[in-house]
Amino acid sequence: MKTFIVSGLSSLIFGSFISSVFASELAMTSNSQTANQPFLGAVTLVGLANQGFLADQGIPSHLALGFAVKSGKIDGYTLVKAAIESGRLSPDTINNATYLSQVQLELSQLDKS
Repeated sequence: MKTFIVSGLSSLIFGSFISSVFASELAMTSNSQTANQPFLGAVTLVGLANQGFLADQGIPSHLALGFAVKSGKIDGYTLVKAAIESGRLSPDTINNATYLSQVQLELSQLDKS
């Protein structure tokens, strides 16, 4: 009986130690992933702008967004900058040329849908 209790306590202590280590590793992984990701995809960002979620940053919505893109008032850089100001993207996203060109491509597709 004593052996059973000792082994049970050992398992309980060891199990809680392992689960706490696993939980901290999981938390570190989650934090590092979110710290490195801007991430709204380009399609999502343009969609949010189109729906008016960046209006407080001066980005028009719906048809006015399409007109602003066609007239050159809004481009990928402007939209990413507004998203950074609103806290939707990390500040270093402005230096990601690939992301900026993806946003620009999505903006150019507004009038084609």
